[in-house]
Amino acid sequence: MKRPLALWFFLAACPVLHAADSGRILAFAIDNCLTLAIGKFEPGHGWIQSTDFYTPPQPGDVFTLYTPTGKVAAVTIQGKQRPDWEGSFADWTAQVSGWDNRSSSFALAVAGTAPLPDEPLVPIPPDNPKYEAIVSKYLKSHGLHVDQPFLTQAYAIPLEGQGREEAVLLAHSDASAVSTEHEAAIYAVALLWWNDHGKEKVLPLAGQTSFKPAGRTLEEHEHLYGTRDFLRLLAAVDLDGDGWKEIVLYDAKDDATQIDIFTFNGRRAKKVLSAYKPNYN
Repeated sequence: MKRPLALWFFLAACPVLHAADSGRILAFAIDNCLTLAIGKFEPGHGWIQSTDFYTPPQPGDVFTLYTPTGKVAAVTIQGKQRPDWEGSFADWTAQVSGWDNRSSSFALAVAGTAPLPDEPLVPIPPDNPKYEAIVSKYLKSHGLHVDQPFLTQAYAIPLEGQGREEAVLLAHSDASAVSTEHEAAIYAVALLWWNDHGKEKVLPLAGQTSFKPAGRTLEEHEHLYGTRDFLRLLAAVDLDGDGWKEIVLYDAKDDATQIDIFTFNGRRAKKVLSAYKPNYN
C-alpha cells in the first residue's frame, strides 16, 4: 500500500526536507528561505508537478531529514516571516533537532515523523579505479578522453533490495585547472550504473560534456556551451512506497536552482518531478 507523502527541500547552506502526510513537495533553504515548489505524490494520482498546486508550510508542520547517510534530523516549522518579491511568504522560523549539517549541508525533507526505510548508502572512495573507469568510458563515448575523472560523489545504492550491484556516480571537471593555452574536457555528470550477473549498463541522469580547444578562453567556451553546473545527490529513499528507491538530485546552476526526482524500475530511469527557479539578486 502506497504512503501519501509531503516532500520539502531545504537547500544550501542548504539542507532539504521531506514530508509524509499531505503529498506536498516544496523547497527551502537551511535559513528557512523558500526556494521553489516542486510537486507532490498522491496515491491513486501519482506524481503531480508544482504548476498544479502551491501550499506553503504551516506552523507546527514536522519534517524528517534524510541524506545519503540515512535519517539525520527532524524539523518543526514555527512561524511565517516576511513575504518574498512575488507576495508569498518566503521565510519561516524552524526548529531543527541535533543534525550536524557540517558533514552534509544538503538533505531531503519528508513531512511527518513516520520513518521511511532509510538504510544508509555505502560510500565509494572517489579514487576507486573500477568506478573511475565506468565514468571514463561514458565520457569517452561523448568525445572526452579523461582517464581519471574526478568523482565528487559515489554511492552503492540497492535501489530495489534484490542484491543487484547498483551505484550512482557524480563527476565534475576541475574548473580551476582550465587554462587558455591548453585543451580541456569540461563535464558535470550524474550516472546510474548497475551490474546484473555480468550485464552492465549506464544511464545518464544529468550531465554536460564539452571539449575546449587550446587557445580558447574559458569565458569564450562558456559563451558557446554555458556555465558548467554542479550536481549533488541529495538522497535515495522510497518516496512512493513501491519498494524502489527514488533518486533525488540537486543541480546548482550559475543562475538558477533545479531539483529532479527519478524513479527506476530495474531497466529505465524516469524523471517524475523537476523544479527550476532562477536566482534573483
